[in-house]
Amino acid sequence: MVVDPVAFRIGNLEIRWYGLLIALALLVGITIAYLVAKYRGKKQEEIINFAPFAVIFGVLGARLVHVVVNWSFYAANPALIFAIRRGGLAIQGVMLGGLLALFIFCRVRKLYFWTWADIVAPALVMGQAIGRWGNFFNQEAFGIPTDLPWAIYIEPANRPPAYASFEYFHPTHLYESLANLALFGLLLFMHRFYKRRPDRLPDGLIICAYLAFYAVYRTFIESIRVDSTYIGPIRAVYLLNIVAIVLAIIIANALVTRFKQKKIKDSQ
Repeated sequence: MVVDPVAFRIGNLEIRWYGLLIALALLVGITIAYLVAKYRGKKQEEIINFAPFAVIFGVLGARLVHVVVNWSFYAANPALIFAIRRGGLAIQGVMLGGLLALFIFCRVRKLYFWTWADIVAPALVMGQAIGRWGNFFNQEAFGIPTDLPWAIYIEPANRPPAYASFEYFHPTHLYESLANLALFGLLLFMHRFYKRRPDRLPDGLIICAYLAFYAVYRTFIESIRVDSTYIGPIRAVYLLNIVAIVLAIIIANALVTRFKQKKIKDSQ
């Protein structure tokens, strides 16, 4: 099956599936964050206030990380740096940009950052689940050749030279999308636990779980992709994932320690 990356055309303007799916991911993500905030008894209108900053910082961060990691290519093709509709958004950049925007927003609005980071975590992973299908329509971010029944056909123009003689490849976008949906369910379950058992755990553990679990399964999925960027002999994503896991563990430990200390102090 030949996949057309263009959804429709308006005159000379091409509307690509990639852009439409990113827009859908943002809309669904904002809706989910709004509903989770309401479920947790927080001011859900703050999500509407935060949404424009999340979109701007998320997209800028995603593109910045992608360009930096692939700088050798973009240094030779500077005109493509801003060609976002053709693909090339690093999810790690979305995390960094979005969380930076949230941190600034919470400081300005005098909100507790870790509570709201937990609230937006399910929205982030659901947005990823949707956005990954943009890679399918762009025929990018696929895996090594395979003859499995669910393999996808990749057109010759989109195959790396080393795999030019192969036709069917692992749909790694599908693998990650399914893993993201499973993580989304886990994060919602954690919110349910917090709702039913308030004051049992500190806020911030849900966003830590998101960062750590995503980094783990992304590492496995990345191992079969054919388009990974390398820093020396190591895939760049591996390094980013190691940093994410270590940070998640450090932050979770600090939050739990501080939470226990506060409970002991309050009980005295």
